[in-house]
Amino acid sequence: MFYKNIFLKKIICLLIIVSIMLYTFLFIFIPKSKATYDSKFKKYPGYEQLIKKIQEEYPNWKFEILETGLNWNDVLKNETTALHGRSLTSKNKSEWKCSCGKEPEPGWYCASEQAVAYYMDPRNSLFIDYLFQFEKLAFDSSTQNVAGVEAIISDCNYLQGKIKYYDREKKKEVTLNKTYAEAILEAGKKNNISPYHIASRIRQEQGTGAGSEISSGTWGKYDGKYKGYYNYFNIRATGETEDEIIKNALEYAKKQGWTDPVKAIEGGAKFIAEDYIECGQDTLYLQKYDVDDSDGSLYICQYMTNIAAPKNEAESIREAYRRMGLLDKNSSFTFKIPVYKEMPEERAPLPGDSKLVTQNIEITENNVTVRKGKGTNYSIVTTLNKGNKILRIEMADQKSADGRYWDKICLNNGDKGYISREYLKQLNDITNCNEKYVVTDYTNFRNGPGIYGTVILKLLTPGQELTVIEKGVYNKVNGEDWYRVKLSDGQQGYVGSGYIEKLEDTSKYEQIEVVTSDGVYVREKPTTTANILTALSKGTILTRVEKDVSTANDYIWDKVTTKDGISGYIARCKKGSNELWIKPVKGEPEKPTTSSEKFKISGSNFVCVPNTTVADIKKKDSKTTVKNGDKTISSGNVGTGYKVTYNSKSYTIIVLGDLNGDGKVNTGDTLIISQHIGKLKIIKNNNYLKAADVNRDDKINTGDSLAMRQHVGKVKNIELK
Repeated sequence: MFYKNIFLKKIICLLIIVSIMLYTFLFIFIPKSKATYDSKFKKYPGYEQLIKKIQEEYPNWKFEILETGLNWNDVLKNETTALHGRSLTSKNKSEWKCSCGKEPEPGWYCASEQAVAYYMDPRNSLFIDYLFQFEKLAFDSSTQNVAGVEAIISDCNYLQGKIKYYDREKKKEVTLNKTYAEAILEAGKKNNISPYHIASRIRQEQGTGAGSEISSGTWGKYDGKYKGYYNYFNIRATGETEDEIIKNALEYAKKQGWTDPVKAIEGGAKFIAEDYIECGQDTLYLQKYDVDDSDGSLYICQYMTNIAAPKNEAESIREAYRRMGLLDKNSSFTFKIPVYKEMPEERAPLPGDSKLVTQNIEITENNVTVRKGKGTNYSIVTTLNKGNKILRIEMADQKSADGRYWDKICLNNGDKGYISREYLKQLNDITNCNEKYVVTDYTNFRNGPGIYGTVILKLLTPGQELTVIEKGVYNKVNGEDWYRVKLSDGQQGYVGSGYIEKLEDTSKYEQIEVVTSDGVYVREKPTTTANILTALSKGTILTRVEKDVSTANDYIWDKVTTKDGISGYIARCKKGSNELWIKPVKGEPEKPTTSSEKFKISGSNFVCVPNTTVADIKKKDSKTTVKNGDKTISSGNVGTGYKVTYNSKSYTIIVLGDLNGDGKVNTGDTLIISQHIGKLKIIKNNNYLKAADVNRDDKINTGDSLAMRQHVGKVKNIELK
């Protein structure tokens, strides 16, 4: 019996040891649950590696992919030169500023494509410090509280303690039994927005310290008309001068009734919720770069112009989370990361301190080494001799540690390297042709041949003219033949030959000439109320890329590109007039072709364009009667669902895009159709369903939503089909 017990004990001990070893093996060697990110990230260069690194430290963080479906180059163009002033920087350096030289706001400059590309490339922000610009901005009571808000606004003196404000009725300062942090938290909860987003947005807009006049409530100009009004989010804060910017912001606050900080904070939060977050722009990144078309539009609805704002606000939020102890391994956040088509393999670089050039140079000594970096400690690429002619693409602004200026050069096979400037002599341009070409697709204009080792100077626009001055020298560099070109302003660089065509050979675009002695304006949108991009005098030649875009304001509008790459809209003529303001360089002038009808009969429906009035209908039938329910309407707009008796027959009015029956199309209607398409709130009224089918294809989808957003943004009016 004794030996039997010994044997059983040994068996039990052995089983315990095996169990421990097996558990240890499973713990160490069996892979843990995979990180929570979309497998589609693998299709896009550089994303997966960065996300994996973050999840090694924070395994519960989730990463959703936003496949924009947009071409990277198209987005870059639309965020920069397609509309100067859309993206701004405070850095007063040549490599950060756009070549247009505009300063839309005091101390803020049009940003260069290099600068915008750096901040817009999501891969440059897939690091802990900047990641929270991609955090989804819904309210979350489990992670968001007053302490977190206080951490974000801790250096904003104007947001400390109990709320104090100037009461316009009592004409004195009043104190509420509520702190600014509490008001921000309540506004977030009420509007389903992260209060940290609200707090960091106020901090970004009003600054630290004492804040600005727009949030002080004490601005005394204009006889104190705006004293006691508050606008913490700088909504409508635009203008040419500081006074004009403040006045416009406070005028908006006055119209909204924001007479105390609580109303202003809550009203601003509601504005962001309705105009941005509920329309798909539910991250800081998307509120600067409107690349999600779930609301039917792109680039139009952008809260920020500062290209660094999403990154800056993300840092504030991350720091607040850190102070609260929320950034541990057990924390859980969800991030939505955009991806684009045709993204470059390498992340967009930070604009450097070197001067970008495109120059022919000659070697002045024998056995001159080309190195991989700026200094003799770098490996040698090759050796050149006296008389060798190559291309210089960057000139160093500062000496390296060895006391030399190391300039970046391009060898004749397309390889890049660095040479000490003391062995270089600049030459006149070496060219082998002089031919007129036109850009056929958005393409990068670089300081040298190849996509690696060169810098994008700007994005060229379809229809933009240029002169090819060298070809056949840099072939098959990174899979492309590269031509050296000169733009209309004399700037030189390189483009891939597949994106340009000889001007005389192209059938895609048409050259036109301004023929009116008064000249024409190129506008941001096809309407006379849109911003003027440039003025063209009589005799100016440009490229037409699209005809009959719109008939807004009773003009026929065409889309054009100027020689310097400005893309916009010009009026070809007034509707019904034979006087044309532009004509083709070749061939006969065309006649207006765009429809100007405001309504038509379709079965039992009387289909109208937005803003059709009773008077418009009575021009065709003076005996027309219009009713809204039992009430006869004698003037003003007709709306969807109204009844009309026209030519002795009765019809139901359908106003295309009018989904609430007021006869207009505005952001209220675009929100309704977005919610319907997203199945958040289905349109049930049959008349409104018909009005939502803007393009009359018997479907309600993003095509209709886009047409409505373009109408609201005055890009392209809704017309009868």
